[in-house]
Amino acid sequence: MNDMTTLRLAEEVLLLLLNDESGDLATVSEVRLHHALAGAVLVDLAFEDRIDTDLESLVLASAEPLGDDLLDPFLARIAESNKRGEAHDAERWLRVFAKDGDAIRETALARLVAAGVLESAEEGMISLSRRVRRARRYPAAGDGRAQQEVRLRVMQVLFDADVPDPRDAAIIGLADACGLFDGVLAKDELAEVADRLDTARRLDLIGRTVAKVVRELVDEASAAPAVRAAEPIPFAQGLPVVGCALEARKNLTDFLVQKHRELGPLFKVRFLGHEVYIMAGQEANTWVHKNGKLHLRSLEPWSGFYQELGLSKVLTAMDGVEHLRLRRFNATLYARGQFEQNMDVAVRIVRDEIDSWKGGESLGGVHAMQRIISRQLGTILTHSSPASYMDDFLFFFDTLLSTRIARQRPMFLYARKFKRVRRRIERAVAEVIEEHQPGGRWADAGDMVNELLDLHESEPVLFPETDLKFGVMTPYLVGLDTVGVSCAYMLYSLFKHPEVLERVRAEADALFAEGPATASGLRKLDTTHRVALETLRRYPIVPVVPRHVSNSFEFAGYRVPAGTTLLVAATVSHFVPELFPDPYVFDIDRYLPGRAEHRQRNAFVPFGLGSHRCLGAGFAEAQILLTFATIVHEAEIAMDPPGYELTTSTIPTIRPDKRFRFRLVRRRR
Repeated sequence: MNDMTTLRLAEEVLLLLLNDESGDLATVSEVRLHHALAGAVLVDLAFEDRIDTDLESLVLASAEPLGDDLLDPFLARIAESNKRGEAHDAERWLRVFAKDGDAIRETALARLVAAGVLESAEEGMISLSRRVRRARRYPAAGDGRAQQEVRLRVMQVLFDADVPDPRDAAIIGLADACGLFDGVLAKDELAEVADRLDTARRLDLIGRTVAKVVRELVDEASAAPAVRAAEPIPFAQGLPVVGCALEARKNLTDFLVQKHRELGPLFKVRFLGHEVYIMAGQEANTWVHKNGKLHLRSLEPWSGFYQELGLSKVLTAMDGVEHLRLRRFNATLYARGQFEQNMDVAVRIVRDEIDSWKGGESLGGVHAMQRIISRQLGTILTHSSPASYMDDFLFFFDTLLSTRIARQRPMFLYARKFKRVRRRIERAVAEVIEEHQPGGRWADAGDMVNELLDLHESEPVLFPETDLKFGVMTPYLVGLDTVGVSCAYMLYSLFKHPEVLERVRAEADALFAEGPATASGLRKLDTTHRVALETLRRYPIVPVVPRHVSNSFEFAGYRVPAGTTLLVAATVSHFVPELFPDPYVFDIDRYLPGRAEHRQRNAFVPFGLGSHRCLGAGFAEAQILLTFATIVHEAEIAMDPPGYELTTSTIPTIRPDKRFRFRLVRRRR
């Protein structure tokens, strides 16, 4: 961040568009936003006396860098063009810089977070920091003065007839020229302030010049045809009646990768009579990250699931303001720091599980990892281990996913076994809640259950009593089919690469060499971390997420109509050779600084993306690292049989099949 009392114009344009309640930027077209940001860069360079511009020309006044990571790259491009004797006017530079609109946006948002103006707990969720929300001023900068929040300043100009300073006049001019106020003000409000908008935009010559060009460019770009309406969306051919169901069931990830390669980022598929649209790959991920909140909804795909449980709200089925509020609450419960504060508990559970392994006995790889992970989650978050109920939780959750999400074999819900298991689980969860009530054993534990009870008491509409039981069982259910399964894949990967296993073991021995493991020590597990990342890339456990198209949209030159079912195949990007060379090769060097393939924008998405990105990504990563460090430090284990080749089960969720097993060779400690 530059050492200025004011933010850059591009930053304030974004802040003007921010809806702090929803955590979104106001809905405006990408064309308009990109040109507004490009115009903001040029106006700021003019304010800094680096350029001078009018309708006919743009003159470089000084090429001296400002020491500003937002403006200097663009100043350098203008200076380089001048060196070559290529002088361009403002219109040309706006066209050029608008192509970098996404980069300007991301840089500006990152700077605002670093400056304490915004809070960004996770991808897709941004808001004004608590301090700014309360004071309506930005943190003090170089000279100790704080600046009034931009939306407040602009509204005072528009509604109270305040005289704007040149910077605010430029912001208003840019926002008006690009139609950004359409996403900020209602129609009646726009009509009310029309005269003041006209007055404000006339006050600044440079801003007015840039705004005029921006308006022309936006109108030109917005008029360009974008959709090939006459061409049908590519369709994946399948068998009569079943469609592509059998092919997808064999290996869903490979099926999606193949169809993406053949048909592009958008195609249609028929599964057992149901026709769905599929978006796949990096291009689709970028679109969902930027536009998903406006066009996609989670409610419909999950409605049967939460209705079966008698719930009023489920985080995975929510969108909008309530979703954001509940996510912010849950984000603190599943933060990485929550796990790091309980590392001794996690290590003790791993050692206890290893103690139960009998030498030479064949153990189920998935089941063993799920036991460890579920016990850790239960003990840390609820002070109650679900180990004795783990098989019940697995059966219960798998049945719900199969019947209510995959829509297969609905009669299972009425089977005696399902009803019996459901009663057992409900009794177990009720006991956990009772132990956290006043006078109970864990009434003052300060864990997740206490927090959920407090939330229900303070905000019963947001979190009603009917949702409490599911809230308590969530870490058991989610951990089994996410972290537990990922650990099983990582175990298989280490068995298949013994040289990597030895490096992981050496790191683990160093971690425990001087006593109990620490959070700082965990962050030094370089090889182990890269193994975990490559496992998550190579074996994604959630290859698709279902969404309902709430508003029609255009993507990849085609129109997707409202009311259709859409599957977002985000992790297809993990297998695109242009992003990850030799994608089916397990290569932990992909994550070294010189390559950093996972840093490519919207290419590496093992935890999802956008507003529904996994809340516990940091928690899960730390849990995986410590769990494996403890296992390889404490025990020598081997695959059983040694020559097993991975086969994946896909129903109801993706995981190694039951033939993946291992045995304890010896205890090392």
